[in-house]
Amino acid sequence: MIYDLLLEYRDYLMKSYSSATAETYYKRLCRLFEGQHAADTVKRLDVDLVLEKLANIRHKNYFSQAKNAFRHFCEFKDIKLSAGALENIQALGEKTKKKYRKLKAVDYNQVDSKIKHIRNNKLKLGFQAIVATGLRVSELAQLAPDDCTITADAITFKFTGKGRQDGVVVIQESECPKLYNRLKDLIESTPVDKKVFYSAGYLQSKAKELGFACHDLRRAFAKLEYQKCRSKTAVMRKMRHSSVKNTNIYLKSKVNI
Repeated sequence: MIYDLLLEYRDYLMKSYSSATAETYYKRLCRLFEGQHAADTVKRLDVDLVLEKLANIRHKNYFSQAKNAFRHFCEFKDIKLSAGALENIQALGEKTKKKYRKLKAVDYNQVDSKIKHIRNNKLKLGFQAIVATGLRVSELAQLAPDDCTITADAITFKFTGKGRQDGVVVIQESECPKLYNRLKDLIESTPVDKKVFYSAGYLQSKAKELGFACHDLRRAFAKLEYQKCRSKTAVMRKMRHSSVKNTNIYLKSKVNI
């Protein structure tokens, strides 16, 4: 059945991508394959129907995700697309437009105050850990006790980041003594088969209830780090950006420090 095939595809993606990216590609492919009911989708794949659905996507980011989802599926099942189909996909992508979101200005001091008043200690520490490390919410949510190394003066988090790149961030006890001790207690009290923090979806939903986005905390991290060091290159390295251009976007964001 096509449903089983798509689940196999998602498992295939999990070998190369983070769970969040794999889920995104899985959902995009589900949309592209709507209307294809053949039991053997591989042999009877209606490429024209896929192209028709791609043609209805207006925004570049969404199109890129759908195109990559389809490309990975073809690799997964060793499907060779014709030169004409590849040219059509390329042409459709060139017609899409970037979707710009008008972001509201965020006052970090107000956000920080709201976080400090959260009674749920695990939730509070999750938000504070993002500000202290610059971790993406998907990176924070994957952490298990075995990914955390506690020493007398620091806590080190090991994780799999964007593009399946291994990453390491450190919280120094000397810089954040209260956070260090509270995180130490949380990690040590978490069963080895559980995650230290809540899921990315839960963290995002709770942040929205409080009037900010989890990614605003990563933006705040960038600005706070720049205030400390006044070096865009240093911030770029801590943010794990491939280019300082990406860092500049964060430093110009509407998060007021």
